[in-house]
Amino acid sequence: MKLRKILIIHGSRSVRRLLKTYIVSELTDVLIFEAETPEDGAQQLQDQKFEVVICGKISNELGKTFIHKTIEETGANKDTPIIILTSTCSVENIDELIKDGVKHYLVIPFSQFELRDKINEVCEPRSWREHDRVSIPDTKAIIHMDNGDVEVDVINLSESGILCDIESTEQYGDLLNSAHITVKFSAKYGGAMVKILWCKLFRAIVLKWNEDYFPKCSPGHMRVVWQIIKISDHDKKVIKGISEKVNQNNLKEANWLNQNEVDKVLDDNK
Repeated sequence: MKLRKILIIHGSRSVRRLLKTYIVSELTDVLIFEAETPEDGAQQLQDQKFEVVICGKISNELGKTFIHKTIEETGANKDTPIIILTSTCSVENIDELIKDGVKHYLVIPFSQFELRDKINEVCEPRSWREHDRVSIPDTKAIIHMDNGDVEVDVINLSESGILCDIESTEQYGDLLNSAHITVKFSAKYGGAMVKILWCKLFRAIVLKWNEDYFPKCSPGHMRVVWQIIKISDHDKKVIKGISEKVNQNNLKEANWLNQNEVDKVLDDNK
């Protein structure tokens, strides 16, 4: 799993701590670094690559120069987006930010959700995927556990990851610890199977809690992402071949729908 490195530059320790709390409560694929001064931030930017820089509004020209010049002159971070935190959204202030070359900003106060969305906006983690995930209808995954197997629905998959939709199961603890998955495709694709993928848990999101076990609730509905660690060349070809067929069918369907829209407009104008 590739982690997004985020550098927080702010003179207030409490603000840096709050930002860090906000980020780690909403994002699981981040490493956070801190800098108290623009000079310290500039040094860290020279030392390593970051995906996002979050910075308090710098009032003095020297501080601005340190940050912007460092990013412009450091090859590794020349395209790194900066999110500026500002306490006012007045027209004059926004104009000043734009004049300084600021493209991304957040107005204080903001919630952890707004910060999360802004980070994802400037650095979309899905764009890092080596392979695009494809939704293949009626695909099932069999999660192999020590105490038996559980069959679940596959939302999408690629050579590097698989997203599953899981209804309530009392074995969810064992399920999340499982590293073996078999994928079954529908009869439409010849009933092909990709056997025993070696995986590790990447993310689990609980959509609904099962209150029948209150006060010890268990997940009633989850979305779980596994990262595929090891897969054979043969199984890669199977996934790639089926994915290409799905994409071709989707393209044909889209073209058919577009042509129908054109025909409808022409008929309406007769």
